[in-house]
Amino acid sequence: MNKPRLSTLALAAALPASALCAPIWPDVVVHLHGAGKAYLVDTRNDAVTAMLETCKGGTLGATTPDAKKVYVSCAAEGQKEVVVLDLAGRKVAKRIETGNRPKHGIVSPDGKWLGINHWGLDDGKLRHTFISTADDSIVKVIDLPVSGAAKGVTSMHNAWSNDSRYFFAVDRVDNRLVVIDTRDWSVKTLPVPSAPHYAVPSPDGKELWLVHEGAVQPGFLGPNGTRLILGQPPAGNVLPGIIVYDLTQADLPVIARMDMPLIGEEVVEAHHGNFTQDGKYFMALNRGPGKDLRGREVAFFRADTKQLAHRLTTASNGIGHTYNTPDGRYAVVTNYGNNVLSVIDVGQKKTVKDFNIGAGRMGHVAFTPDGHYGYVSNEKDGNLHKLDMWKLALVKQIETGNAPGGGQVLNVWTNVFEELPR
Repeated sequence: MNKPRLSTLALAAALPASALCAPIWPDVVVHLHGAGKAYLVDTRNDAVTAMLETCKGGTLGATTPDAKKVYVSCAAEGQKEVVVLDLAGRKVAKRIETGNRPKHGIVSPDGKWLGINHWGLDDGKLRHTFISTADDSIVKVIDLPVSGAAKGVTSMHNAWSNDSRYFFAVDRVDNRLVVIDTRDWSVKTLPVPSAPHYAVPSPDGKELWLVHEGAVQPGFLGPNGTRLILGQPPAGNVLPGIIVYDLTQADLPVIARMDMPLIGEEVVEAHHGNFTQDGKYFMALNRGPGKDLRGREVAFFRADTKQLAHRLTTASNGIGHTYNTPDGRYAVVTNYGNNVLSVIDVGQKKTVKDFNIGAGRMGHVAFTPDGHYGYVSNEKDGNLHKLDMWKLALVKQIETGNAPGGGQVLNVWTNVFEELPR
């Protein structure tokens, strides 16, 4: 029997933000499409209830904890805006110019701030813009000087400390972790050995786990994907992995460094990582570099000992994200390389189901609050594909684009992509 829904969009609209003690789950999922659309899908009947005009490159966004708004970042070349969606009114509420190619705004846990990084430089500096969610006004712009030359995109993803004080971002020009204190807008930067990609606070808020991509030279891996050099890599090579910082100390000292095992991998580049819902393990994924998207490894590290506990190889190629189900039982692996979606049983740490879905690579997932259904985007066909997570079955396709560009699917507030509120 289905569990009752935890909350509705109507409830969110009726409550002031100050009354919310936990994020609201709306009855809609929002599918963002790179062609400049946002599709609102009612999960009670799977009907598309609105199609809103967003922007070119608007594939990533963030929900407020009260589920009243979604902020869409316009990351395509030449774009400068963040688009504000009013979920209750099913309309575009505002367009805010923030800087060169807004990458991925994230709303703070207390719902007060939207922090935005940018893929392009503004006057040679790396911009971070902060918006008050109360009135969608810009309250602070911090332009960080960089010494190197930008090679490709200059940042990736952001996160907030659990108390909403610190905003964590990454500088990929000079390879640094960026920490902004919203109490006084002071900035701290810490060097990273290779391109930083994804910062994740630990569930208890005491640590920050940062995934860096690694930098390995041709010939580092053998023809069967075996690492030719065990232990410390030779000069010029940095293994992909994780750096753990202590957030309880002012200078944020490094307390652990872990390398990915890279067993049987033919290409190397770490992508995202996230904690399991119970907080016991951190899952790091090897995607592969550039367009060589053949990475398949998921590495499980223990949160307490910072030691490798397990690793597995998926049927997905170019894996990038592991989305936790609300009950924490499964992690759904999405990718950049093929249309195979792998489902991992977290307790058993093994793949229990592989789906071949849609026309292209699998992108993002959002779940109903009871965990019964997952809505998965496909980048090439642009549509949503509905999974029954209790039966592990594909049950429906929902037309939301019918064209390349399918991006993020989101509903409830999250601090980072793949973890849900606990």
